[in-house]
Amino acid sequence: MELAMSKINEDQAKPLAPLFLTTRSDQPDEEDQYHHDRTKYVHSQTKLILCCGFIASLTMLIAVTFIVLSLTVFHLHSPNITVDSISFNQRFDFVNGKVNTNQNTTVSVEISLHNPNPAMFKVKNVNVSFYHGESVVVGESIRRSETIPAKGTVKMNLTAEIVTTKLPASLPGLMEDLNGRGVDLKSSVEVKGIVKKMKIFKKTVHLQTDCYMKMTTNNFLTPTFQCF
Repeated sequence: MELAMSKINEDQAKPLAPLFLTTRSDQPDEEDQYHHDRTKYVHSQTKLILCCGFIASLTMLIAVTFIVLSLTVFHLHSPNITVDSISFNQRFDFVNGKVNTNQNTTVSVEISLHNPNPAMFKVKNVNVSFYHGESVVVGESIRRSETIPAKGTVKMNLTAEIVTTKLPASLPGLMEDLNGRGVDLKSSVEVKGIVKKMKIFKKTVHLQTDCYMKMTTNNFLTPTFQCF
């Protein structure tokens, strides 16, 4: 009994071991977690900036390429129109020195349309008008729907009827003019259409050329003319 009590007293007399607080190695502290999140955020922002920069550069490259192509390879030019000949199919009929208003005359105009583009030129209509003086229309003809291939040339023959009843009342002296200084007539050829490439590049075309003719008795059927 005494031995047991002695053992208990001895144990109670021993000092207690100091208590230390230790951290677990598998749980990172707050500072490490902050640096980890910060690094992840910076990497995400960098990737976003690089992605936006790539998209912006690609968009700019496409835009510049489109502009260069539209000004060079796909640049559309206006077609060219040339009047090759003007000829009357029959002479005016005169009765007592005046034009016979019961009989009209016809005139043919041959033109050439050249398409310099690498795309088809679709002609909507071609109109030829004849004037005596500045504003009196004495003949007109309209031709529609014509297609000119790329780099191609098409010839057209336009026929108009000169309506003698539309000639000015001052033309009783027409016969004397034909035998003398000549009679002035003006023809105007107008072409409307469109040139289209790949349904993206297109050009609306409006061509016009005016020809001035001098008719005399000697050259009535094939008058001399000059176009502008």
